[in-house]
Amino acid sequence: MSQPPQLARSEAEHLRALVRESSERTASSSFVIEGPHLLERALESAPADIRSAYFTHEALESFSKLRMQLEKQKIEIVVISIKQSERIADTKTPQGVFAVVSVASQRNKREDQCVIILDGVQDPGNVGTIIRAAAWFGVRRLIVGNNSADPYAPKTLRSTQGEIFSVTCETSADLVSTVAAMKKDGYQILTTTLDSAACSIYREEFSSKIVIVFGSESKGVSRELGRLADRALIIPRIGSGESLNVAMSAAIILAERARKMNFVS
Repeated sequence: MSQPPQLARSEAEHLRALVRESSERTASSSFVIEGPHLLERALESAPADIRSAYFTHEALESFSKLRMQLEKQKIEIVVISIKQSERIADTKTPQGVFAVVSVASQRNKREDQCVIILDGVQDPGNVGTIIRAAAWFGVRRLIVGNNSADPYAPKTLRSTQGEIFSVTCETSADLVSTVAAMKKDGYQILTTTLDSAACSIYREEFSSKIVIVFGSESKGVSRELGRLADRALIIPRIGSGESLNVAMSAAIILAERARKMNFVS
C-alpha cells in the first residue's frame, strides 16, 4: 500500500480557514467535516462530493477500513501531522480524520413538496437538530437566512449527526424575496408563532406544497415574512412552560404533517 502525500503548510492553512470562516466556505463552495463518523456518513450518502480526505499517521492505522473505502472510491488521501490536525480541528481532542466536501448543488426545487426556512435561528445546535428532524421526516430542502447559524459550520455539522448529506441546505441573503417567489410558485406559506390566536397545528391541513418558516426563540419570525404568510401556526400548550425549543417545535410540526399526509400509520 503506497504512502499518501504529506499535507503542505499552505493547504493546512486553507483547511483551517474553511473550518473557521463562513466566507471561505462560501467562496469555495466546500466545507470541512471532522471525525470518522461524519466521513463514514459522507461515504454512504455523498461519496461524489468528497474532494479529499486527511489523516494523521495514527488515524490511518486506526481507521484502516475507512482508508480502504476512500481508496476504492479513488478519493485522494493526504497525510497530516498531529500538530496540523490540532491546528485545523474544531474539537479539543481531534481524532486526526478530516475531509473537504463540496456543497451539494441545488436540485430541481419543484420536486420539494415541503421546504423549511430558518429566520434568525442563531444556535448551531438548533440548526443541526432541525436538519436531523427534516431528514427523519423526509423533508429534503432547507433554506437558511443570513441571520441564522451557518449549516456548514463545525458545531452545526456535528449536531446533524451526518444528516447534512440527506438534506439540501441553501442560504439566502433576502428571505423575503425568496419566500415571495415561492408563494408565487404556488407554495402555501406557514409561519410559527406563540400567539394563542394562531391556527393550531392539529387543525392545519398541511397541503402538499408548503413552506414552514421557523424564527428565533426570542424574536420569532420577522414581520416582513409574517406578512407573506397564509397562516401562522401554534403548538398548543397543554401543560406549563414559557416556550418550546425551536428544534423541538420543528420536530413536532413535521411529525404532525407526516401524520396528516398519511406518511405514518
